[in-house]
Amino acid sequence: MSNVCERCEKLDADVGKLRHYQNYEVDKLLCQNCIKEIDDYYSLKCSKCDKPAHLRGNLIEYQNEKICTICMDEIRLKEN
Repeated sequence: MSNVCERCEKLDADVGKLRHYQNYEVDKLLCQNCIKEIDDYYSLKCSKCDKPAHLRGNLIEYQNEKICTICMDEIRLKEN
């Protein structure tokens, strides 16, 4: 019997071994690619305030840095 990744719905025969993943309020059987995508998403931080990007409206490229939307709003206010 094959197992299916609960996120991308691919068979373990196609994506490799599946693992029960229990981080970031996720509790699913996932393939390594999906685990990496989730971990990468939650590990992104704003280069200005160093806070997690997923809690601050994700990131915007500004002067070769990844800045959260809140810090970007502050930068725009100071520029005006």
